[in-house]
Amino acid sequence: MKTVGIIGFGSFGSFLARQLDPYCSVKVHARREVDAKWSASLQEVAKCDYVVLSIPLSVYPEMLRKLKPELSTTSVVVDVCSVKMEPVQLIKNILPKQPLLATHPLFGPESAEASLSGHTLVVCPEDSDSTSIKELTDFVSNLGIEIVFMSAQEHDKEMAVVHGLTFFIAHALKDFGLHDQKLSTPSFKKLLALVQLEKHHTYDLFLTIQRGNPMTKEVREQFISVAKGLHEKI
Repeated sequence: MKTVGIIGFGSFGSFLARQLDPYCSVKVHARREVDAKWSASLQEVAKCDYVVLSIPLSVYPEMLRKLKPELSTTSVVVDVCSVKMEPVQLIKNILPKQPLLATHPLFGPESAEASLSGHTLVVCPEDSDSTSIKELTDFVSNLGIEIVFMSAQEHDKEMAVVHGLTFFIAHALKDFGLHDQKLSTPSFKKLLALVQLEKHHTYDLFLTIQRGNPMTKEVREQFISVAKGLHEKI
């Protein structure tokens, strides 16, 4: 892994650049301002060994079409989206001949800025280039990151609850206006912590998790039905 190109310089893109900088040459292209030492054109990023898409799912089609004529035939496109089935299908449709690594890091700047050790990276082997999987596994294992292999469908089914339901409840509590009180309990403090964490997430990420995973809607509806039934029972 000699060069890594990152498209997007939001919360996760900038975090990834900082984490990878000691180990390889990092190039970043984004609409927003990028630190001078990483800033590069789209053409330069597209020629890197690995090209990471750190962008909202909603702009995947536009960016993939821009990348298509610029990518080196050996450049590996790395998907780090929080949902897997939809982005993987988009990449396969628009870049059918490009090597792909379909992943989901279950960590970010809020949880892993100090250390990557002990965190988990999901990899979808059926949709990923086998040689790249081997190189990625060797690299992240040395950082103390655990790799979990599962299909894109398995991932989205589990994350509909793990992410979809959690983010939905947290966002609802934030919109509700939950805030600190004179009195408190350990359980209430956990709710406040959930709200605080949600404030660090972008609305694009929230929409990706809620709309980009076809299984999340059913989980939301089940939760709302149970909450409504409990309310009526009370």
